[in-house]
Amino acid sequence: MGGANPYFDPGWAETYQACAADAARWTQVCAQIAALEGFGSPRHLAALAQERAAKAQAEAAAVGQFETVAAYARWRFGALPAARGQAGVVPDFEGFASIEAVDAAYLAACQYAAENPFVDELSLPVRQPAGLLAFAAAEAVVSSARRFEPEALSAYPTATGDAALDCVVSFQALDETFHFCIAHRWGELSPRSRDQFRHVATALTRQAIEFSLPGAGVIFQQGRHAALEFREMIRQVNAMARRFYFYRHLLPGRGLGEQFCRVEMLWDGARFIDPDFSNGLYDAVPAVLRAASERFTSPPERLTGG
Repeated sequence: MGGANPYFDPGWAETYQACAADAARWTQVCAQIAALEGFGSPRHLAALAQERAAKAQAEAAAVGQFETVAAYARWRFGALPAARGQAGVVPDFEGFASIEAVDAAYLAACQYAAENPFVDELSLPVRQPAGLLAFAAAEAVVSSARRFEPEALSAYPTATGDAALDCVVSFQALDETFHFCIAHRWGELSPRSRDQFRHVATALTRQAIEFSLPGAGVIFQQGRHAALEFREMIRQVNAMARRFYFYRHLLPGRGLGEQFCRVEMLWDGARFIDPDFSNGLYDAVPAVLRAASERFTSPPERLTGG
């Protein structure tokens, strides 16, 4: 069984680097479109599809580095998510007859890991929390790593720090409401995580509103969210802002446990204020959000505009 890898390519690295560069370019395009039009716009979804295609081509090129099927199998299964009874789903690497057989076995093992996740004392169970309708269908959720540069939050008088903020944003439109989950590690938004969270939530909301309501950007200029001459636009902006719901997914780390909660905030006409993380704690995390958190291993998209 096993044998030589028919896709072995001594020049695989050059092909891989070209595909990876193309994927990185599409990642930047995704960030630019998301900043201009918001998550989930037709152009954003199309750019995400191009990014996924480029990453798939890079993964295909990476197969060429292995001279044998067994060597590829060892590498492939090295990325297998942890699961209960994992030893029982990792086969004999020398027993694979083809690259395709390795891929099929790997996908089956990933499915097993998803259905039997390893949960330690710091992790939440992976299941749909009772009463939560959002993030239940993976195909309806758009997720990407995002980097909020300091200038992206410069419009906020209380924005703090010079460091960029890295997080993973997951979005789902559900009926007439918009649901955003912001995932980050414990301490990532220090030193003022409450303010930083609401700044990011405000930036995402403003992007979506400005894309959906042309001319709404004037409301977000200093003091104009209360100006009488803009009262009709203010009414539309406030009505749309009430349709946004935000969640925080804290990843386990630093000896602190994983948390997933709905964040209650007030909209003052131009920004979110007074975030409350305490009233909407869930006892589990949806599978699509756990999978999205793995994007922390990939370079984040950069957001430089508010």
